[in-house]
Amino acid sequence: MNIRLDKNEMPEPPPRNIIEEIKLSIDQINRYTSQKEVNRLIEMLSEYANVPLESLILSSGSDILIKEFIYLFSKGRQIIIVDPTFFLISNAAQKTSSPILKVRLKEPKFNFPLEPLLDEINKPTLIIIDNPNNPTGNLLLDKNKVKMLLENEHLIILVDEAYFEFSRVGVADLIRNYPNLAVSRTLSKAFGLAGSGIGYLIAGELVQQRFSGLEIMLPYPSIIAGIQALKNREYMKEFIKEVNQEKKRVMKLLSELGIIVYPSYTNFLLIKSEIPDLAQKLEKKGIYVSNLSHYSLSAEFIRVSIGSKIENDNFVNILRAIIENH
Repeated sequence: MNIRLDKNEMPEPPPRNIIEEIKLSIDQINRYTSQKEVNRLIEMLSEYANVPLESLILSSGSDILIKEFIYLFSKGRQIIIVDPTFFLISNAAQKTSSPILKVRLKEPKFNFPLEPLLDEINKPTLIIIDNPNNPTGNLLLDKNKVKMLLENEHLIILVDEAYFEFSRVGVADLIRNYPNLAVSRTLSKAFGLAGSGIGYLIAGELVQQRFSGLEIMLPYPSIIAGIQALKNREYMKEFIKEVNQEKKRVMKLLSELGIIVYPSYTNFLLIKSEIPDLAQKLEKKGIYVSNLSHYSLSAEFIRVSIGSKIENDNFVNILRAIIENH
């Protein structure tokens, strides 16, 4: 049996009552989603994130919103990203004609060096930072750092908070005072709705204006999935509790094997070993992890999602056997 620990998905689906409501919605697959239901989801997201209704922009996945954001705001601006970063951010930035400045995150702490960057921001600039960072799992920004950046009139900033529910560190409330800020989030991670593809942007006034008229029609089952997930959000908190418990246990087991494990504010771990082609060796045994070949890290690194207890035990046991035979 193959075990997928490469996509940062939740190991279990949402509760059965949510699944049943989504199944019922399939009966209306021949109809476009009514605006009434879309508005209901937006109202629930507004209450959940504690942000104004007008600041919310829905899409079929935060990936699309990030790409659209970069394409809308990159013209006439330099782009600043961290390195490594979520590969979609890097790919989308490289497809623009804008000059790109990459700020290197150096091990072992992978911190974001803000101060040296301030001297570079003397012209129109677009900054995109994932916080927590993928693939390191580290927190790069706090509110003070974001405020410091936003005070610069040259800047527009997108903070990708795909793992907000795990880190509990967010800057969405700043959009009330900073029209040049946007925050992207998703229901794919902690809510376990990766297959529904629901992403949303929490946008300052400037960003709202540019996105006006670019609304994307979401399938009715996706809208229902989002509504039911937010209506029954206690399960999400249980998901996170279980993931955090497993993460702590897996980190201990990996450390006992002599593997370097980095602190993580997400549902995945960045690990480092001296075993060549470790991702490929694990794949041959049916364990899929991210080999980070599309990131700027060396082949010594892999990223591993936190799965179920059984999945995690299988991963650790197979890894132990690989180490023993190395």
